[in-house]
Amino acid sequence: MTQPAGPPPQAQPAPALPGWIGSAVQVTTQLGFPAVVAGVLLWFVLTRVDGTLHVIQEQEEARTRMVAAMQDSLVSALDRQNKSFSDAIDKNIQYNKEAATRLEQVFRAAAAPRP
Repeated sequence: MTQPAGPPPQAQPAPALPGWIGSAVQVTTQLGFPAVVAGVLLWFVLTRVDGTLHVIQEQEEARTRMVAAMQDSLVSALDRQNKSFSDAIDKNIQYNKEAATRLEQVFRAAAAPRP
């Protein structure tokens, strides 16, 4: 079979696709399917990493507040314990002085000559 004489048929441009589909098809045909898939995966991973980083930041802020509160309570507890210990030592010293005074009186009385 022979073709009829005349100019070869011209390729008709494809009609534009509506919305984002047209852009996606154009990017895919220009860059290639693997590059587009890699870009989409990269975008997905980066958005997930961003969300994960926000969660980590919030948890670190909560930990920082918790550690600061624990530090304040520990310092106040150590201050109370130090005051209690100092009071106990002061009372012990006072009692030892009183006991030494009483014992000194007892020993003087025992060492004094008897009439």
